[in-house]
Amino acid sequence: MNRLSTLSAGIALGATLALLSMLCALTFALWPDATLDFFGAFTHGLDLGTVKSTAPISPGRALYGIVGLGIAGLVAGVVYASIYNVAATGRR
Repeated sequence: MNRLSTLSAGIALGATLALLSMLCALTFALWPDATLDFFGAFTHGLDLGTVKSTAPISPGRALYGIVGLGIAGLVAGVVYASIYNVAATGRR
């Protein structure tokens, strides 16, 4: 099996999660109730309206979440690729 570049996998996952976070922040800023309803479907009907914040989203808070999720994705991608490489080379 081919080995994965750990840094490339980390960057790819980190960038993907950051983009998804930006899209989520944008949709929540534009359509907060519809976004909560959409994500409520992912949680099998859990009413997310009860945890909805009354404060508007600030750009700084949104950026904090985007960067944080990007970093978490980078770390997760590096860990995933490292484990994949060990598993792939150990099964010959």
